[in-house]
Amino acid sequence: MVMKYDIDISIKAVEKNLDRITNRIFKLLPSREEGDDWKTPLKNLIVEIGGMSSLLYDQTDLLHLLCKLEGLLVLTEDNDFLVFRATIFECLGLINKIKQCLA
Repeated sequence: MVMKYDIDISIKAVEKNLDRITNRIFKLLPSREEGDDWKTPLKNLIVEIGGMSSLLYDQTDLLHLLCKLEGLLVLTEDNDFLVFRATIFECLGLINKIKQCLA
């Protein structure tokens, strides 16, 4: 897969990175449930995915993912948790969709 700067990166490497991001997104759920800091890891994910989107040519699903993750930052009330949880699973689905497009 040729990316920005004409860097040739294997699809396997991109998939492994997406798997790592998947795990980090999923870990947001228990962090929030347990009262741990979930905003800092979320902000770090947003920065990382923003960087990834500037490297890849097809950015539609990454933009959708970034929008969902950014939206999590406003779901801070206790009664927002079910929407937070549903959005996490939507994000995981988007990552799977991105991985399917790589093949």
